Amino acid sequence: MPSASRIAALTVALLGLSFASCSAVGELEPRHRLRHPAARARALVQTAAARVRPEAPPPAVPAPAPAEGDTRPASFQTGDVLAEEAGGDDAPQAGPDAPVDAELALAATAKETFVFATPSWRAKKIGYLRGGAVVKRSPEPVTNDGCAGGWYRVAPQGFVCVGKNATLDVSHPLVTAAARRPDRQSPLPYAYGMSAFPPPPLYTKVPSGDEQRRVEHDLVHHSRKTPDPAWDDVLYEAIPEMIRDGRQVMAWNGVRHSPASLYSGRAIAKSGFAFLDFFEDGGRRFGLSVDLDVIPLDRMRRVQPSGFHGLSLDDKTSLPVVFVMTKGAHLYSGDPRTTGLSSVRQLAFREVLPVTALRVRRGGVGYAETTSGEWLKEENLVRIEPMRQRPGWATDGRSWVDVSILKQALVAYEGQKPVYVTLVSTGADGLGDPKETHSTPRGQFLVHTKHVTATMSGDEIGDEFDLRDVPYVQYFQEGYAFHAAYWHDSFGRPRSHGCVNLSPLDARWLFHWTDPPVPQGWHGAMSLRQGTLVHIHP
Repeated sequence: MPSASRIAALTVALLGLSFASCSAVGELEPRHRLRHPAARARALVQTAAARVRPEAPPPAVPAPAPAEGDTRPASFQTGDVLAEEAGGDDAPQAGPDAPVDAELALAATAKETFVFATPSWRAKKIGYLRGGAVVKRSPEPVTNDGCAGGWYRVAPQGFVCVGKNATLDVSHPLVTAAARRPDRQSPLPYAYGMSAFPPPPLYTKVPSGDEQRRVEHDLVHHSRKTPDPAWDDVLYEAIPEMIRDGRQVMAWNGVRHSPASLYSGRAIAKSGFAFLDFFEDGGRRFGLSVDLDVIPLDRMRRVQPSGFHGLSLDDKTSLPVVFVMTKGAHLYSGDPRTTGLSSVRQLAFREVLPVTALRVRRGGVGYAETTSGEWLKEENLVRIEPMRQRPGWATDGRSWVDVSILKQALVAYEGQKPVYVTLVSTGADGLGDPKETHSTPRGQFLVHTKHVTATMSGDEIGDEFDLRDVPYVQYFQEGYAFHAAYWHDSFGRPRSHGCVNLSPLDARWLFHWTDPPVPQGWHGAMSLRQGTLVHIHP
């Protein structure tokens, strides 16, 4: 286990960044300030809730319960919190139908609006809000020291300075532009797209036909291609107010692009984007990304997330289990020792089955018995056994995560009890040196920083990538993290640059289960010592 001082040093180093990736970092940007109130405030907050269309998870993976310490009063769908801290004199009633009082709301106008433990810039950062988030605040600032707009207490804890990064005006253009909040009950918090080839331009406004032809020299030829039909299913609305009538988009620093600006560049070949809004103009479909780029959708492939997920474990269903790592395998009835076997059905690739300890070998073929009394051949299986020796940290009530690089498997434990098992993708170079290769570090760590989404990018020649808003990120060591991967479906095989990739469904489950909890309405949380323990081994 790393020393407390080392964990603190590494975490503090990360706090100064946007925690961008396994191999590269983001940046903090200057932000904008706009002040108090708005007649349409309540309507805008309610509109934000109405615009979210949460996807129901499959029955095999129930929607994760909020982690202990989460606050979920006002807007369950959007994840926004508008409720007083417990014990407050004027605390409103909790629950999804709790009233929303826009006159006691604080909105984030920066991509990262930090929440501090005490009302001071020198205080510990305990989390942050994503631009557009609306949270409950105290009626009056607790102090104006170092903050002209005032330090306000926010739900469920901490303090935010109203100024360039936060406002009391929920009709601020950046707040209304980002009214669609990340849906934390969905495998993917936003709708996502990956760049096609050639990659799309990143427009700073809704371009006219002439402007598009000026930037996209192949537009005539490109327009003959059939766009990805998956984009037909998204909700197209009016052009967002911020960019109507030819106006340039406002950047997250609160400054509009120059009237002469048309586009900021092009996406790289391997890039992914999350979207806030979709609209049509001049017969062409566009998306407004979370980074406030206007992107033509016909140059994007819509992300269809992997449906793979692991297995919840309990007193009736526990380890050992096997994952079927081949296509065409069968489940058999009968008994290989006596009556012989007959096929019951074909097994799905990566299907997981609980098995017993009984394993037999007949005719040179090994068989494993399932807990339902059926059999499968022990070919191309990943078998996850119960722990043989209790580690010292597996104490009652302590949650921890076990990752095996050789098995490409993850087991979540509460004390000695396994509660979830799944397949992952660790570093592509297996058991290599993480400092020299794309390998996952081994040892014991603590989850210290969590993000609902975070951008990950790399500029290694020949392996450049720019993946915006990677979901359910949990950093446990330097730039290494658990996170969902929306760009591949290779779970069960080494694949990553060193992080532990999970399917979106599994990443969502793990994110809600581990500590530190991320309060509803927040986009990230940080804790130096209270995070879930991670044990990574061969």
